[in-house]
Amino acid sequence: MFQNLLTWYKQKLIKRTIGLILLIIAVTIFIHARFNKPEGVVIWDIKSYYSYLPATFIYHDLTLGFLDDYPGKFSQRIWPIETPTGKRAITTTYGMAVLYTPFFLTGHLAALIVPAWEADGYSWPYYFAMNFSALFYMWIGLTFLAKVLSRFYREKIVAFTLFAVVIGTNLFYYTTVEAPMTHAFSFTLFSIFLWRTIKFYDNPTLRNILISGLLAGFITLIRPTNIIILLIFFLWGINSWKSFTERFMFFMKRFHWVILMAALFVLAWVPQFIYWYHVSGKVFYFTYGEKGASFFFNNPQIFNILFSYKKGWLVYTPIMIFALTGIFMLPKKIPGAFLPLFIFKILNIYILASWWSWWFGGAFGLRAFIESYALLALPFATFVDFSTRQVKWVKTTILSVLIILIGYNQFQTRQYNNNAIHYWWMNKEAYWETFLKLKPTDRFWVVVTLPDYEAARKGIYRELKSSRALRLEAEAKEWRSWKQPIPEENILEWLAEKYATETLFISEMNLQLLEAHDMDTLAAAKEMAKQRFDELGYKYWESKMGLELVVKEIKGKPNLMKVIEEKALENGLPVDTQVVYDAKWLFKNGRDF
Repeated sequence: MFQNLLTWYKQKLIKRTIGLILLIIAVTIFIHARFNKPEGVVIWDIKSYYSYLPATFIYHDLTLGFLDDYPGKFSQRIWPIETPTGKRAITTTYGMAVLYTPFFLTGHLAALIVPAWEADGYSWPYYFAMNFSALFYMWIGLTFLAKVLSRFYREKIVAFTLFAVVIGTNLFYYTTVEAPMTHAFSFTLFSIFLWRTIKFYDNPTLRNILISGLLAGFITLIRPTNIIILLIFFLWGINSWKSFTERFMFFMKRFHWVILMAALFVLAWVPQFIYWYHVSGKVFYFTYGEKGASFFFNNPQIFNILFSYKKGWLVYTPIMIFALTGIFMLPKKIPGAFLPLFIFKILNIYILASWWSWWFGGAFGLRAFIESYALLALPFATFVDFSTRQVKWVKTTILSVLIILIGYNQFQTRQYNNNAIHYWWMNKEAYWETFLKLKPTDRFWVVVTLPDYEAARKGIYRELKSSRALRLEAEAKEWRSWKQPIPEENILEWLAEKYATETLFISEMNLQLLEAHDMDTLAAAKEMAKQRFDELGYKYWESKMGLELVVKEIKGKPNLMKVIEEKALENGLPVDTQVVYDAKWLFKNGRDF
C-alpha cells in the first residue's frame, strides 16, 4: 500500500510542485498586500502599460484628452509624452494591456456593482485583480515549461528546475510584489513559444508556423528587443553543418510559409502602428526617444550587467551561473538546443548591455533577463541532471549549493523589500555593508551611490553620492571650521552632551563613526543621550532643533519618503505635515530612521 501511495505521489510530483509554487506566490501577495496601498501595483512602468485600459474602456480616449477634464487627478497615475504633433501619447506599446484586460474588466465590474468603489480604473478592486494577474499567467507558463522539460528529463529534475527557476530567482519578486511588470508575462510567452517551436518540428504544418509567427509578434510587441526569440524557432534542432543546410532547404521549399509567418508577426503590431500614426503622424514612432533613451552598441556594459556590484545579474541572481554552465552541457543531452540557446543568450546579453540604462531603472537584480529563464530552464535542468548522476559527495555538494542559493534569493528578496539592497544602484562597499543583514544600516545610506541618469543618456556611466552622504559631508565641513577637540576621558558623556545640544555635531560624528565602522560607540552615545534627556525632563522630539534634524533625516531617504507620501495621500494631509507627524513618532518611540 505504501509503495502504491509513493508511486501515485511521484506521478503527480510536477503538478504538486507547480501548485506549491503558486501557493507560495499567492501567500506572498497577501502578505505584502500591495492592493491596499494608495497606488496599488500600478506603479513605475506599469502606469504606462495599464493606462491603455482606463483610456479605452472608461474614458474612450486613447489620445488622453480626458486628462484635461480631471486636472490633477491623473498627474501621478498616467505619465504621457508629447508627440511631434502636440498630442499626448502612451510611452509603451499595448501588449501588456491585452494581457491585463481580463483582470481589469473583473475589477471594473466589481467597482460598478459596489458603490463604495469608484469605477475610474484606479480604486481597490482594480488593484486587487491586477495584483493576481501574474499568478494566473505563471500557472500557464509553468505548465508549458513543464511539458517542454518532461520531453528530456526525469520528473524529479523537472520539478526541482521549476521550483528553482521561480523561487530561486528574481522572477519570484516580479510575480508577487511588482506582479504586473512585464517579466512574468514574457516568461510565460517564452515558455509557450518554446513549446510551439518543438511542436512545429514534430509536425511542420502551415497552421503551426502561423501560430508561432503571431506569438513571436506579440512577444516582440511587449519588449521589442525580444525579437531575437525568432532565432530559437529557426535554429532549433540544428547541430551540424548538414542539419543547417537541410533546414535552409526546408524553408526555401516552403518560402511562402515564412512570408505568411512574417505577415502574422506584423499583424500583432498593426493596432500599435495605427495608434502611433494617429498621435504622432508616424507609423514607426520610437516613443522612448522623446525621453533621450537610446542604445550604445559601441559601448556595451557587459561586465557591469553580468558581474558588477551595481546591478550585476549573476551577483543578485547567482543560481543562473549554473544555467549558463549547463548551456555547454547541452550538446550531449539535447544536441539541437545548444546552438539556438547559445546564440540567443550571447545576443541577449549584448543587446541589453547596450541599452543606455543597462541597469533598467529601479529593480531587484537585472530584471530584463527574467523572460529568458524559460529558455535557460533547459540548460539548468541539464546541469541538475548531470549533478544527480555523480558520485554521492559531488551530488550532495552541488545540490546543497543550489538549495542554499534558492534560500539566498528569498533572503535577498526580503533585503530588497527592506531597502537593504538599493533599487537603483549598489557598489562593493554598500553590498558588503548589508551582506546577510535584513535591514540597511546607517552607514549604508552614506556609502550607497546612485547612477547619473543625464550622463547615462550620453553613454557615460558614473556614480553620484547619495543625498544623505552629500548632506552629511556639507554639514560636517561646516562643523570642522569651528569644532572643539574631543576629550579623551568621559567620551560617552561628552558625546551625549553634544547630541543633546548641537545639531551640526550630530552630522559630523555620524559621518566619522560610520566611516570608521564604530557602530558600538555611536549606539552607546545615542542611548546615553536619550537617558540624559529623560533625566533632565527634555522632550527632544518636540523641540524645534530636534524636529528639524529628524525631518531632514527622513527627507534624505527616498524610499521612506515614498511611504510617507502614500500615507499623506491616504490621510488627506500635506506631505510636509505627515513628515512632521512621523518624525515625532519615530523619535518618541526610539525608532531608527
